[in-house]
Amino acid sequence: MARAKPRCSPSLEIALNENDVVVTSGGVSVGEFDFVKEAFDQLGGQMEFWRVAIKPGKPFVFGRWKEKFLFGLPGNPVSGLVSFCVFVAPALARMQGAVDAGLSHSHGLLAEPLENRGDRPHFMRVSIDSNAGVRSTGIQASHILSSLAQADGLLCVPAKTAWETGRAVKVLRWT
Repeated sequence: MARAKPRCSPSLEIALNENDVVVTSGGVSVGEFDFVKEAFDQLGGQMEFWRVAIKPGKPFVFGRWKEKFLFGLPGNPVSGLVSFCVFVAPALARMQGAVDAGLSHSHGLLAEPLENRGDRPHFMRVSIDSNAGVRSTGIQASHILSSLAQADGLLCVPAKTAWETGRAVKVLRWT
């Protein structure tokens, strides 16, 4: 049985009319209830890109509607936060005139080996100890909040990369 095509909710149009930027959470992937892209299209929005090659956070949307911007974050909490930190926060800072719009960062040394076996850069949740030692905060799945709660920031580990203990790294900080 085919699912009925939803009628565009007025909520997205109202939000875009009343704001320069709209940030949504969830509804941007390919599941049965992922309607943000379709609703944006029905409004005549121009999708600039959908999906990004990072982990977590692949289902991410950026589009324009008239002079307004839509950022569609993934629904998984860790994916949403990573996408916000990497894409939305810097964009909002630039829109407000900031020159250096990225997250603040700290340098440290890996206190343990880290590996990314995947085919996308992986923004791993890490902690930094008082000696600038950087280590994973645990399970890195996009639905695991405990590793997020213990983290001081994100370490971008390139695809198919293994890093040894002692490697100098740059941690993107939100604290």
